[in-house]
Amino acid sequence: MTTAGNRAVTVPGIDGKASLKVGILADTHLPYRLKQLPPAVPRLFRDVDLILHAGDVDHMEYLAPLAELAPLYAVRGNLHFKPTELSHGGMELPVAVHLSLLGHSVVVDHGGWPDFWALASDWFWEKVLEPSRKSSNARIARRLLRLYPDADVIIFGHSHRAYQERHGRTLLFNPGGVAPLDDWTPTVGLLHLTRDRVAAEVLPLE
Repeated sequence: MTTAGNRAVTVPGIDGKASLKVGILADTHLPYRLKQLPPAVPRLFRDVDLILHAGDVDHMEYLAPLAELAPLYAVRGNLHFKPTELSHGGMELPVAVHLSLLGHSVVVDHGGWPDFWALASDWFWEKVLEPSRKSSNARIARRLLRLYPDADVIIFGHSHRAYQERHGRTLLFNPGGVAPLDDWTPTVGLLHLTRDRVAAEVLPLE
């Protein structure tokens, strides 16, 4: 499993490929909300070229079945900051991972800012101003577009609700959460890349 920092990383084993299939997941919350990775996840990712986890995994060792399938990159979640991080693993992960995939600039960022005041702000929005969380993804997308204006693809999590939207040339994609939240169906995603095409799809786990 890889904990590359906030810079472009080189993914092993993809040189010379004309297309890539990327497994995308977020918000597994292992083992605090889920005791183990749902068996459907490695089954859906069995033939991917790499796997990207967009934050809120509490113990990285629970992702070992995925790391056996393909190179795995993960980022820090919003709950992982000193002095109240929920796990030993959260603080070891980067806030963002930058990848160049078939000429596309891809950024992975959880979307919930990893510090106390950002967590407090998100809590206020999601618990007080908008408990339905219907606009959470759009609010996070605006934040990430400001942070990464040159990205072709921005992958994020945090809301547990799947989302994909294009803003100019940039595709913003949230695969949804693996750990259940409210009555939303747990989901993961796939990103399909060629040199001239980017497409994403959401896959339900139930």
